[in-house]
Amino acid sequence: MPIRSTARPSAFVTEPTDNESRGYSQDVLKADKQAARGSHCSVPAKKEVNAVTSVFEPRNFFLSALSPAELARLRPYLTFHRLPQGLVLHEPGQRIEHVHFIDSGMISLVAMMQDGSAIETATLGREAILGSLSSLGHHRAGTRAIVQIDATAWRMPVTEFRTAAAQNAMLRKVALLSSELTLAQMQQTAACNALHTADRRLCRWIVQVRDRLDDDVIRLTHDFLAQMLAVRRPTVSLIAYGLQQAGLIRYQRGKISILDREGLEQRACECVGALREKTRLTIAEVG
Repeated sequence: MPIRSTARPSAFVTEPTDNESRGYSQDVLKADKQAARGSHCSVPAKKEVNAVTSVFEPRNFFLSALSPAELARLRPYLTFHRLPQGLVLHEPGQRIEHVHFIDSGMISLVAMMQDGSAIETATLGREAILGSLSSLGHHRAGTRAIVQIDATAWRMPVTEFRTAAAQNAMLRKVALLSSELTLAQMQQTAACNALHTADRRLCRWIVQVRDRLDDDVIRLTHDFLAQMLAVRRPTVSLIAYGLQQAGLIRYQRGKISILDREGLEQRACECVGALREKTRLTIAEVG
């Protein structure tokens, strides 16, 4: 049975640690914040590309957990999109027009300040649905959503998603669980940014990316790393050099190669385990 929607078609829109680990001086912290200002002010001129595919094998955890009948109801409204690194999917205050079931890659949610500074509040991969809160009604973004690592996603107009959720209890449950998981990550990340040092946060971040990509090579620039951690580029270089000297990574221009994943996890903060456990428990609820 097809989904019946009375809504008008939506318009396309381009979318605590030891004392030694707290060794940054106030001057360095101030400089880090200044360096982060303006990091996200200029947006790359990139576009979301509709990729034609006859194969419907979603890797998104929530989408793939739906029954064949539920997937069949959604399939006519889902289109496969390639999302290049640097693409901004929405800005704070912008009305959400599309829901993205992330299939690969990674998208960052970034909190923007009035002075132009910014910091990452969550990273979304195939365990996430970007825009899931729109199932409850008209929804405006609270953060910037930017593609951090080349991604793909199954995209659906928010009007059709809302109608489908109203007609299907399982889809409502999926939307709620996805929103709950994103909120839990934002809360954990806020605590991490406030309580843990940049080196431990970088290790945590690398491990998180590895979990999502299933790849030991992460292609990301110095600037992007600095923006996500809200530190200066020299700080990133210093930390990365230390990790390389310890044999944990190989750091080259625009690329991080993981050499010792277990060692990185030992260096990372407790947030890695906390987020993994929350993700595991949430995904298990879908079944």
